[in-house]
Amino acid sequence: MCKNIKILAKVKSGELTMCTKCKHFHLTFNNIFFEFNQEELDQFKDYLFAIDIDYWEDQYPCPKRNIPVPSLQKNLILVFNRQEIAELKQLFSGYSYQKFKNITLDDIDYTLVLN
Repeated sequence: MCKNIKILAKVKSGELTMCTKCKHFHLTFNNIFFEFNQEELDQFKDYLFAIDIDYWEDQYPCPKRNIPVPSLQKNLILVFNRQEIAELKQLFSGYSYQKFKNITLDDIDYTLVLN
């Protein structure tokens, strides 16, 4: 794991960082962690922006997560929903990380239970 980390972009579900020493990129998203070199990052970004979300939602409307993203491991396919794909795209759109940001109630993902 790298120690010289620079945050490039951040959203509610994850962040894109870069190690300034080894030049590897780290994408942490929900419970998934990717480590990319520059070429792999560019390939992932290109694939992400080429996904036809409407096609996958029309073909497989039932599951909560129905947009597949294959991996190099043949028996591993990651699945996302429309919101998660939008957040992933936001991470790759210009690396616009804001250190301090005002949050709204919609940003808080918490179920409040009153007893």
